[in-house]
Amino acid sequence: MRILVLYNIARDLKKGVESDLICEQEISIIVPLVAELLRLRGFKVDTLETTFNLWEELKRMKCHFDIVLNMAEAFGGGNSNETLVPAMLEALQIPFTGASSYNMQLTLDKEKSKLVAMGYGILVPPYQIFRRVDDSLSPYLSFPLIVKPIREEGSIGIYQDSVVKNEDELRRKVQDTISRYKQPALVEQFIVGREISVGVIGNYGDLHVFPPLEFLFEGTNSDLEKIRSYEYKWGGKKEQMVRADLSNAIVEVLIRNSEVVFIATECRDYARFDYRLAEDGKTYLLETNYNPGIGPNTHGLNNTLTMMASFDGYTFEDLVERIVRIAIQREGLQYH
Repeated sequence: MRILVLYNIARDLKKGVESDLICEQEISIIVPLVAELLRLRGFKVDTLETTFNLWEELKRMKCHFDIVLNMAEAFGGGNSNETLVPAMLEALQIPFTGASSYNMQLTLDKEKSKLVAMGYGILVPPYQIFRRVDDSLSPYLSFPLIVKPIREEGSIGIYQDSVVKNEDELRRKVQDTISRYKQPALVEQFIVGREISVGVIGNYGDLHVFPPLEFLFEGTNSDLEKIRSYEYKWGGKKEQMVRADLSNAIVEVLIRNSEVVFIATECRDYARFDYRLAEDGKTYLLETNYNPGIGPNTHGLNNTLTMMASFDGYTFEDLVERIVRIAIQREGLQYH
């Protein structure tokens, strides 16, 4: 079986702030590791950067691989337009792993994926979309609130000061978000509680849910600091991740909700779902993460799905191979 690994190296800032490029650089470490482990497991592997010549390169190389392992988190050397990569693969009828262009567009938009979840009776934090800084705050929301860009991932645009406690802080953060990221700001009720994440691999009819993971925030001074901010995730320290100690009833809710949203948003092969567990035991879905990172938790890297998989006995190498084989099966390809 011949695999082409697609990846992007973000060198040019298209939106946000310069520090946003930090999270894009780990791919340069992960891709060689992934390529080598797949070769050791019997696959023939090539890699290709998603430059502006991608369309022509894919047409030229199409007969030389069977499936694409899509690890491109942006396109053309920038830090945007990730959805163009699966769209090109679909247009060229090339099989590939992970999110389709439809699933990516839907789940990248935090409001749209919330609306889908709500339609299935799944709790999400009360929220409001701010398209202008002077939009009136809904009477159904009360401080503290958290402000996020509506279409970013990897904690981009979420900082320690994103949790706001009054009107002045809210307006300042909304203005920062809209101007820097050129998109609306999502303002959510801040849920005091625990941060939980659930990973799923497989496809409709054959899903496997990994044991839930909890993020710890040792060293914080208040509940309002217990968020996966950009500083926390990419500030140079290892994220504090452990297997979540939860009641069977809460685990069952998390599993059911994750499976429902996986299917309803048409996720493919693997995805991750982030929740807040409130002090009263209610679970609130924060967002759906398509193509979550599948790098190792070595080489100074933090990868949540890989850590979850380890709770079920998967190594990093096992997880990557399993995702590739899941995609091969979904595409109906003959392994050779």
